[in-house]
Amino acid sequence: MARFLCFTCRRPITAPVRKIPLPPEKDAPVEVTTRTDRIRPPRMPRGTYAANLRPGEFSGEPPGLVIHPDDAIGMRLHPDVSRLGGCCGINDVDGLPNLVCAGCGAELAIHQADCYGQNQVTLRTDAVILSYVDD
Repeated sequence: MARFLCFTCRRPITAPVRKIPLPPEKDAPVEVTTRTDRIRPPRMPRGTYAANLRPGEFSGEPPGLVIHPDDAIGMRLHPDVSRLGGCCGINDVDGLPNLVCAGCGAELAIHQADCYGQNQVTLRTDAVILSYVDD
């Protein structure tokens, strides 16, 4: 299997993943009672990734490589708290990355897990590389 690495420092930033076609968007939960219940289930199955390089104009999704949030292992939240906006969970602000490499701090991805979007992590294609070598 493959894994993604930070382009800058080559640190692993995902669990092992395999490529699949992009799944359809998940529907929003109905009849919820708490804010966290409004967050959709993850769009991607664990251990997979998909290219979403041309999202719809009004989808609110950034272009990139989509992974399951739990597969993002070598990243941490952006130190700039203004990048951590959202209503019921985290979402991107103006398409700016909100996850950075835990090793070097390079901006790598956008984590979306809010009531008005998909629950996913989108890796920036210019910030990551795909490696098939197991360490």
